[in-house]
Formats: sequence, structure tokens, C-alpha cells
Amino acid sequence: MHFSIIEQVALLVFIALSLGSFLYELWKRIFIVFKGTGSFPFDRLWERWFRFFREVILQEKVIRERFLPGLMHALVFWGFMAFGVITLDHFARGFNGKILGETAYSVYSWVAIPFSILVIIGIVYLAFRRFVLRPKVLGKISITSGIVAIFIALLMGTYLLTELDLPHQIEKVNWWGHTFFILAFLFLIPRSKHLHLVLAPINIFFRPFTIPSHDAVEIDMDASEEELDSMLTGLTKMSRNQALDIFSCVECGRCTDVCPANRGGGILDPKHHFILDLKEPMLSTSDVDVLGQINVEAGWECTACQSCTDICPVGNHVEKSDEIRRHQVLLEGQVPQEYQKVFRNLQESGNTEGAFQSPLAEDLPVYTSDKEYALWLGCFARYGLDPDFEHSVRSFTKILEEAGVSYGVLSQEMCCGDPANRLGDKLTYQMLMDQNKEELQDVKKITSLCPHCVVNLDQEYRKYGEVPYKVEHHTQVISDIIESGKIRVEQGSNEKLTYHDPCNLSRSLNEVDAPRKVLNASSSGFFDMEESGRRTLCCGAGGGLWWKKESKGRTHLVRAQQVVDSGAETVATGCNFCFGMMKQGLGPLTPDNQKEIQVKDIADIVAENLVNN
Repeated sequence: MHFSIIEQVALLVFIALSLGSFLYELWKRIFIVFKGTGSFPFDRLWERWFRFFREVILQEKVIRERFLPGLMHALVFWGFMAFGVITLDHFARGFNGKILGETAYSVYSWVAIPFSILVIIGIVYLAFRRFVLRPKVLGKISITSGIVAIFIALLMGTYLLTELDLPHQIEKVNWWGHTFFILAFLFLIPRSKHLHLVLAPINIFFRPFTIPSHDAVEIDMDASEEELDSMLTGLTKMSRNQALDIFSCVECGRCTDVCPANRGGGILDPKHHFILDLKEPMLSTSDVDVLGQINVEAGWECTACQSCTDICPVGNHVEKSDEIRRHQVLLEGQVPQEYQKVFRNLQESGNTEGAFQSPLAEDLPVYTSDKEYALWLGCFARYGLDPDFEHSVRSFTKILEEAGVSYGVLSQEMCCGDPANRLGDKLTYQMLMDQNKEELQDVKKITSLCPHCVVNLDQEYRKYGEVPYKVEHHTQVISDIIESGKIRVEQGSNEKLTYHDPCNLSRSLNEVDAPRKVLNASSSGFFDMEESGRRTLCCGAGGGLWWKKESKGRTHLVRAQQVVDSGAETVATGCNFCFGMMKQGLGPLTPDNQKEIQVKDIADIVAENLVNN
């Protein structure tokens, strides 16, 4: 085909208008992102590039989480990747040039043609799913998404026609049609959710490696009133990473689909309340000072389980409860009544209930520097908040003693601060953290039955400065003890034993193997139930919601029903909060003709099946 000067000028104008519009809209969003606080991380570059290759190029996470829709999405993505060279060559020919010679073009077509067919298959399926099947998580029908789907299908169709031997006039009409769909798609990208094609790869590259990924909130109480006010006001702004999240969202609804509060009947919808509801205010004000736009009630329902963040295919830090709550507590002074007492008790007595030290803490040996582990009891055991769980602590100490592992408890252990941290009272959290750090300055290794404590003593405290110790969850310690042969266990009589993964252990600490190694060694009938490992369903106690009054948005009954439906006789767990919530949930759900399902910590299972040396 030959193109006249007039045609070339027209083509140049169309390209300039479409590309200019795209770059302008993209720049508006990038400008807002860079107004956010903090900076983008460039640590662990090789790991970031490997994750980029796995999740962006291979689409591994998208396919794994929802196989068929994910595969169809991947086909569309790979198709567009394959079409990059073809598209450049297409425009070059509009100016009577070429990038690919005829031979190279012919060879490359053997790749492009199959991919174009796969793209059509993928986009037809995705359109059918969105507009016919209409899964609830996708939300309202998007007209823009429908137009984009049609344009993509026509784009592939017009390309396929170019591979046919068409009459000259029809060939040129088809060429201009193909050009129109390319430039129209370019125009639509920043005006729809399809902007994630550009921003999501960047977001995945800069995504934090650990969750929860909230920044530390350091409050200098010796600062002047003006400095303190400036610091608190700065808390209303989102970080650059969070602002990038907003514009990278693919609106797939996975976050809402896995949200325990939403599944428990609450109003929280992470896709809207934590992401989409912020997009329009940010665009209209060109600012990231929009945290006040978030639905406060929904924010207080969040269990901070991080399942929404963990499942997001485009690297979003979805959960915003930390930002909502610290805004309410530190700036607005608005604290739900049930939490006011919790904060007061933490400030006055160092634990959530204002309780005195339990006899258990006095019975156990005191930690000295010659002992291998400092046993961090946590509030449940140290202050006798759950007598049944105290038995689990004694089971763990029995295992340690049988293995010849020395341990002791701290003389001045305060609450790790997790409730205050998750409920937004950063002042109280910092006070407790400073006191505990002083007590732990000569400790080398810590172990605890509470994953909330482990996460805070390790990951959260490190955000405020280096710590001298290593922290291990007790299931990790027990697993190492069994593997080293320091104790022997037999596969006991728990023929129908399942396990509930605590959120902090499976997602925040990325530990799913150690508990299963221990349970398989201790039981011949261990099995995983629905939603296990990193895809575990939160018990409903996280994010400080253990102290929340009964209401919608609690998920312990949903999880307990899964335990009942599994046919298990015993459910093991590795968290004191999960321990309590399972007991609360299973009681009313157990059928009258069925023996109540037992709840045990993993340490209980092992202790029952110890073989005395």
C-alpha cells in the first residue's frame, strides 16, 4: 500500500491527538502519585525483577488465583505483548516505511496470528463473564469496559484481515480501521480501569515484601506543638505506593471476594471503600490528602487479615484500616466506646484488661542470659485471659523441657502493643514498644505462641529501629525440635484432625509448612480443610476486633461452619485469638447429635503424643 502526503499528515495528527491525550491523562496521575509521602523502594532488586517476571510476564498469580478467568486475561496480555512489533510496523507502513522486512514479517506472522486468535477467545470469554454471568464481585456493569472489549476484538479482527489477500481499496479501508481501533484504545486506556496495563507492572515491582506494610508512625512527644501538629496532619496523606495502588486497580473484586468482614455480613467492601472511593477525589483535587473520604464504619470492621492485599493481582496494598483508625484516633479523637477501655488499660497496666499477672507466669522459670529462649507469654497467658490457653502454654513448656531446650519468661513483660497498633493508638503503641525494647535489650532469641506478638516484636518493632534478637513462632521451634530428633512423637488417635491457619502466621510471617510438619508427625488423620495456608479465612479477631461488640461483619461463625462441614473431630491452631474464636464459633454450630469439636493448640497435640525417652 502507498499513502499520500495528505494521508500521512492525517495519520500524524491522529497519532498526536491520541498519544497526547494518553500522556496527559497519565501525567495527571503520576503527578498525584509523586505528591504522596515517602519514596519508592529500590532494595532487593534481583528479587523485585524476578517477581516482576513471574507475576507480570508469566501472569502466574493471575492464573493461580482464578484459573479460567486468569488464563483468559493472560492470553489477552500475551497477545498484546506479541503485537508490539506488529503495531510499530503497522504505523511505519503508514508513512511508506517498514520495520520488518517481508520475510521477517511473514515469519513473525506465524506468532502473531495464533496470538490474535487467542486474544479474541480471551476477550470474548471475559466479556461473557462480565456482562452475562456477572459475578457479584465485579460490581456494576461498566460501559467503558464493554467498549474496550469490542475495540480489542475488532483490533484483532482487522489484523487478521490484513493477512488475507484483499482488494486494494478494501485493504486500505481495513488498514485505517485497524489504525482507528489502536488509537481509540490508546485514548480509552487512562479513562478506564485498563490503565492498569501501564501502572500495574510498576506497582508490582515496588510492592513491599512483607505484610502488613504500613509505615511506622513515630511521634516525638518532646516536639513543639507546631511540629506535632504538622506531623499529625501529614498522617492524612497517602504514600506514593498507596497512591499508585489507586490508579493500578483492575477492579476484579478479588479483595472483596476474600474479605472476612464482607463474608460475615458486614458493609466493608475493600474494592470500593479502600480503593475506588478514593480515585475520584484524588483526580478532582489533584492531591493525596483524601483519607477522610473513606467510610469510617467500614474501616472499623476490617480485621487487618491482609487477605485482600495478599490476593491482589496488581500488587495493591488494599487494606486501609490502619490509616482510617489512626486518623480517627490521633486527629479526630473519635474512638469507639468498646476500645476506649482497652486503650486506658494498656496505658495504666500494660495489658488490655487491666488484669494482674497470672499464677502461670509465676510458676515458670525467669529468663536469664544463659537460657536459649525468652518465652514471650502474651496477654492471654501472662494475665490469665483464657485459662484453657494457659494449658497450651504448659504443653509447649513440656515440649521444651523434654527436648532439653532452656527457656524463661521475662520479669517485666508488657503487651506487645498489637491492639493499640491495629486500632490506631500509635501513642500507646510506641509507649509499650519502648518499654518492651528496654526489657529485651539483652535477649537473643524469643519464642511465643502468639503470632500477633511475633509479628510485632519482629517486623513492626524493626520499623522503628534495629532489634538485637531473633523471634520464632512456637510451631517453628517445635518443628525444628522434632526434625533434630530431640523429641519423639507418635501419630496419635486424632483421626480427624484439621488445622486453622492464623492470618499473622500464614500471611504476615509466611509460615505454613512448620505447623503441617508438626501435625503430620503427631497425627495419622491430619487433613487441610477449605481455605487453608495463605488463603486461610480469618477467624474474625484480628485488627483489634476481639474487643468489638457482636455485630455484622464477624466471620468466626463462617469459619467455624467450615470446620463443622469438614467432618473434623479436632481443630488445631497456632494463635491464642484463633483459639478463642474457634471455641466461640463451634459451640452454637455443633449439631445436637454430634460431639462438640475440640479446639487445641498445636503444642497440645504434640504434648499428648510425646514418646518419653
